[in-house]
Amino acid sequence: MSVMSELKAEITRLARKEIRKELEPIKRVNAAQRGYIADLRRELNELQKEINLLKKAVPDEELETVLDKEDARQNFWITGKGVASLRKRLGVTQVELATLADVTQQTVVKWEKVEGKIPFRSQETANALQAIRAMNKTEAKNALG
Repeated sequence: MSVMSELKAEITRLARKEIRKELEPIKRVNAAQRGYIADLRRELNELQKEINLLKKAVPDEELETVLDKEDARQNFWITGKGVASLRKRLGVTQVELATLADVTQQTVVKWEKVEGKIPFRSQETANALQAIRAMNKTEAKNALG
């Protein structure tokens, strides 16, 4: 019996040693991730403090106006049909619309062929198209020169 219990104890010891050996890399990665999370939390706290200081420095009405404008820019979208109807409403050609939006005429052609929402490559293009949508015929003609 003694031999059997000694053998069992030795197997248990070796198994624990193997498990510790296998878990060591995982523990290192886990520790690194915890450090990274702690750094992110510190950075978040610093940013929140900075936001609070800025909120105190800027009047509430002005802050709301800036945030509303930023939300409007981020949420802007238009469809292919919308581009075509915008162009017709302003009474401009595809080339003139391309000039206003600072893109090529081919881009305007592609936009008008899109079935749904147009994916813009840059935020500047979306902002330009949003500004064009706010224009009337006279403003569009004046902008073209």
